[in-house]
Amino acid sequence: MANLLSERIAKLRKAQNLTQEQLGQLVGVSAQAVSKWEKGGAPDVELLPALADRLGVTIDGLFGRDEGAPQEIDQQMIRWIQALPQEQRLNQLFHLLAAILPSIYLSPKNFNTQAQAVLPTCYLYDLTEGLVWLRSKSITNEGMILGVITEDLPLFLLLPEPPEGYEAHFAPNGEYRKLFHLLSKEGCLELLLCLYHRKFSYYTASVLAKQAGLTLERVEGLLPGLMDCHLLEERSLELDDGPTKVYCPHDNHGLIPLLYFARWFMEESDGWSYGWEVRTRPILELTEEQIQRKRENEHETKR
Repeated sequence: MANLLSERIAKLRKAQNLTQEQLGQLVGVSAQAVSKWEKGGAPDVELLPALADRLGVTIDGLFGRDEGAPQEIDQQMIRWIQALPQEQRLNQLFHLLAAILPSIYLSPKNFNTQAQAVLPTCYLYDLTEGLVWLRSKSITNEGMILGVITEDLPLFLLLPEPPEGYEAHFAPNGEYRKLFHLLSKEGCLELLLCLYHRKFSYYTASVLAKQAGLTLERVEGLLPGLMDCHLLEERSLELDDGPTKVYCPHDNHGLIPLLYFARWFMEESDGWSYGWEVRTRPILELTEEQIQRKRENEHETKR
C-alpha cells in the first residue's frame, strides 16, 4: 500500500506540473519530506486531506480507489485550482476556458475538433489597419463569449444573458453620455492613467497636475466631473495651516476592462481566431417572458 501511495503522489504531482518543493510549500512540509514520500515513505495522517486537495483528488484517490467515481464538478474545480501554485492560477484557469470553448456548443457526436489553441500573440498585421487584435467571439441565444485567446493578451469575458435581458442592467443613457463626455476632455484620461500607475494614496490638485504633466487649471476643471462620475473621491485633510482638499481614485478597477473593450469596439479589421454566431434574435431584443418580467418590475417600482 505504501508503494502504491508513493507512486500515486509522484504521478499526481507531475500531472499538476509541480516540483517537490512547490508541493511541499502547498501542504506545509519540506521538499525532502515529499521526496521521502515518493520513495516509499508515508505522509502523516493529518496531512492527507490537504495533500489530496492540492493534488486535485479525494483521499481515496490518493490510494487509487476512486479514479472513476463521479464527483461534483465544483469540488473538482476547487481541488484543481488549489493544487496550483498561487501565481499560476489565473493563467491556468484561462487556458481551461480556452480549451473548453468549442465543447460548449458542439455535441459529443460532432465534437471531433482539437481544443481551442492558445496562440502566442494577439497581434495580426492588417495591410490597412496595421496591428490589430486577433479576437474570438461566440454569440448565441444563451449569451456571448468574447476573448483574445493568446499568451500575451489572455482575455475571456463570459456573459450569459440574464433572464430579463442585458439592457435591463444598463445605466441610463444620460449617465453614459456624461461619462464619455468627461473622458473625451483633454487631460482626463491622462490624469486617470497617471493615478492607476501609482499605489492608492491621496493627492492635492497641484500634485495631481505635476504627476500627470497638466496645468493646475486643467486639473481643477476636471475634478468636479471626475467626482460626479465617481471616478475620484474628495477628502478634507487637516494640516497646520488649515483644511486642504485631497483626492484619491474611487474604489473600482473598471478603467482597465473599459479601455480593453473600447479598443475591441474600435478595431476595424475582421481578425478572428474563432467565431461562432448563431443567435436568432437581435442582441438586445427581449423575449416575451423578459418583456412581461420587465412590466412586472416596473409595476412593483411604481407601487
